[in-house]
Amino acid sequence: MKQTRIALALTALVFAACAPKIETPSGRCSEDLGWLFTGKAPYTLETRVKAAPGPASFQLVTDLSLMAEQPEIVLAREVTIAPDSTVKIKLGKLEPGFYQVRLRDSVRFNIGVRPDAVISAPDAQPDFDAFWETTLSELAQVPLEPEMTLVPEYSNEVRTCYEVRYQSWNGAVSGGIVSIPVAEGKYPVHVQFMGYGAEIFHFDPDGAPDRIDFLVSVRDQGIFKNGQDRWIDRGLASKEGFYYRGAFADARRAVDFAASLEKADPERIVAYGESQGGALTVVAAALDSRIKAIAPAVPFLGDFRDYGKIVWWPVHEVLDAADAEGLTDRDALYTMLSYFDVKNFAPKVTCPAYMSFGLQDPTCPPHTNFSIYNNLGSSDRRWYCVPTCGHAMWQEPSWSAERDRFLSLY
Repeated sequence: MKQTRIALALTALVFAACAPKIETPSGRCSEDLGWLFTGKAPYTLETRVKAAPGPASFQLVTDLSLMAEQPEIVLAREVTIAPDSTVKIKLGKLEPGFYQVRLRDSVRFNIGVRPDAVISAPDAQPDFDAFWETTLSELAQVPLEPEMTLVPEYSNEVRTCYEVRYQSWNGAVSGGIVSIPVAEGKYPVHVQFMGYGAEIFHFDPDGAPDRIDFLVSVRDQGIFKNGQDRWIDRGLASKEGFYYRGAFADARRAVDFAASLEKADPERIVAYGESQGGALTVVAAALDSRIKAIAPAVPFLGDFRDYGKIVWWPVHEVLDAADAEGLTDRDALYTMLSYFDVKNFAPKVTCPAYMSFGLQDPTCPPHTNFSIYNNLGSSDRRWYCVPTCGHAMWQEPSWSAERDRFLSLY
């Protein structure tokens, strides 16, 4: 996924607490001494920074004002960086949310306060359910007709790999890469949704001999990309023609294919993915109860209106494209986008959910992740934080291990 034009430069190191971990279903990263505060105020920021000792200007800015001409500064004062490059700042009481620390002109990093208390209420239109029921009804009329082509170089006596293509909504083709155990039996299916424009890969045939792995390519992405690199601004004139109507239908169709496999255990289908893949994971679970658990990471497409207040991409790219098409009514555009805002799907997710996020994410900022998480209908939900991580949660071994342990329970 491409980076925002205004990336938050991570130039500080954790000094105290905030080791990545999960302690309760409601989520708690650490004691209130690091970058993520989960307890009661008053709060104190204590950290080591990459900056020379001595006097320094300090500002704390709300994330929802980062794209404004005049960002909202909630705290400003002079502080002292100690000889060992540590700084200790009393923050007092802060409202739930995310903030950017600005120390001198060079140090920038995010902190969070009680993320599971961040409020970003759904804004689904009255016909939201009817719109998606119509879409799924139309999808149900399309025969699956899967075509599975052997990929011998990723197949062995343990698992067999295939490239898959099948029919989806409105005549499009979607599919992906599937790896199926050779031995007889019924196996759990791990459905992995891909990030925005991500490149395909093939599963190690020896990597997970006791499950089916399915890497999903939605329409025009993955194995169907053919040099394309933009989808977010396709079909902005109407909800009927917006790209993600088809892509979300493809996410549901992926579950149809997974459940159709002869060796699949239909009671053990789980889903996960990062970024766009995290969004598709949530949407698929909202649209199909056959998914028994989900583990979305840094989910994309949450809270369009607030998204554009924090970073430039993708919302401002959408706004520029809409202007170029003469679609200048912002309220009408945001109303259309609300049919594809993942926070509006979240209440329909009732299976167990485990979400991870990077506190320094400049692409899918934490506020947008929690606009989804805090609206989930799941009674069993938890989150996992890596405070120093940006967007690339897929590069965090600790999260991969946590996710796999979680999904193995279902």
